[in-house]
Amino acid sequence: MFPGLNLLFYTFFAVAVFLVKDISLHAVMASGVVIALLFVPFRKVKGGLLPIALFLGFTFFSNLFYQTGRVLFLIASIALTDEGLRLAALRTVRVFEMVYAAKALTALTPLEDMIASLRRITTPLEHIGLPVQDFFTTTALTLRCFPVLMRKLQETYKESVEGKGAVTMKERLGLVSSFLVPLFVESLREPGKFFEQAGETQKT
Repeated sequence: MFPGLNLLFYTFFAVAVFLVKDISLHAVMASGVVIALLFVPFRKVKGGLLPIALFLGFTFFSNLFYQTGRVLFLIASIALTDEGLRLAALRTVRVFEMVYAAKALTALTPLEDMIASLRRITTPLEHIGLPVQDFFTTTALTLRCFPVLMRKLQETYKESVEGKGAVTMKERLGLVSSFLVPLFVESLREPGKFFEQAGETQKT
């Protein structure tokens, strides 16, 4: 599927997530998300699994109680109602659909292709004076340089802590801040060098 169609489909899907209130329809939509995830490498699916699970659990339990409706279960003064159960399930499945549909989108569609599609879609806004091309060009260049910057940060950090033994968190933060600014200055001073390295990184 083309990147533009992926983005368009995700946009319609996101709108449907918030418009649909029937939990049975959401079950079908969630099943579609799960099927899409079958085509995504497992390492990308499991990324951030714990914080996402915690957030889903918080969403469910924060909407479960203190709702009006028919009481299903009562513990002291805390009542579980049918409406509370419905709202908790609905809002939790909405979060699941949005998060994992976005994961599927970013895994199946390269980020640069999505940016190029957004550039084409928003090009008409240039006629009203919005610098769309400049914005997306800068964004694309930033994405190309970011892996190089991260690799240089990791290399410099390893060289800095090598042979020092145990390093405290305060010392780690000090080391990072000591070479982070010079590294960004270097990237601005010699952008051509960084773009060349970015191209080599993409090839490898």
